Amino acid sequence: MTFHSTIIRPCTGTYLTLPLYYFRLFQEQNRDVLKKLGFATLLMFTLPIIGFYLGLHFLFSQKQEPTAWSGIFAVVIANCVVSGYVYSAFAEDDEGDMINNEDDEDNDEAAPRVGAFKRRTD
Repeated sequence: MTFHSTIIRPCTGTYLTLPLYYFRLFQEQNRDVLKKLGFATLLMFTLPIIGFYLGLHFLFSQKQEPTAWSGIFAVVIANCVVSGYVYSAFAEDDEGDMINNEDDEDNDEAAPRVGAFKRRTD
């Protein structure tokens, strides 16, 4: 069962029904994610196209198959954009890591130690 929200389009005055999870990205705590995703989407749309035409007319114009080389160049640029977005997503601070436990050096209240990290008490 999905819940929907109805909004009015400003220009036409018609109603538009959208799922509620659509609006989660616009909440206060998710605005940085929206900015990062929008910027990565913009780069993903523009940089490979620009790279293709730069490669076609300037970098690989003397090659035997400049369109193939330019296509490969555009794919490499697209992969760089995706890997940069993934790296920036993993480089963010987690909300769970911000718990300040400087007093407790073995930090057992957060989670019990198991396996190789378990401390013997006998």
